[in-house]
Amino acid sequence: MTPREIESRVEQFGQRCREAGLSLTPQRLTIYRALLESADRPAPEALYSRVRPALPSLSLATIYKTLDTLAQLGLVAELPATGSSRRFDGNMERHHHLVCTRCGRVSDFSDPGLDGIAPPSGIKGFTAQHLAIHVHGLCRECGPGRAGH
Repeated sequence: MTPREIESRVEQFGQRCREAGLSLTPQRLTIYRALLESADRPAPEALYSRVRPALPSLSLATIYKTLDTLAQLGLVAELPATGSSRRFDGNMERHHHLVCTRCGRVSDFSDPGLDGIAPPSGIKGFTAQHLAIHVHGLCRECGPGRAGH
């Protein structure tokens, strides 16, 4: 995401928070910006390590509460089935994820063919809203031919 895209999303974030009656605190803003700047779709613990230098009094519990609140408002998404840790994504545009089964790295990718797949409609007791694909495999750093692998 470019710096210009990040700034645009931060502005939209502020507006959405105000519309939801949510205060735009320095903590929320810093957490959200760090999430947007993170290409690896971080776990809350990794996000905490990244924002702690700017906000030394911030607790890990605040990170979790903030991410849960932002997910409930549809401002960030929690990624399902990405390993033993919860992961969050600030990119709310349609996209898919590559998940490394060795190191846990998560990265975005787009594919017009996958984007054309309609969400399933015939599931009893469930209404699908959107479809996102998670491709599990080995990233470039963990793939065959790498030292130690």
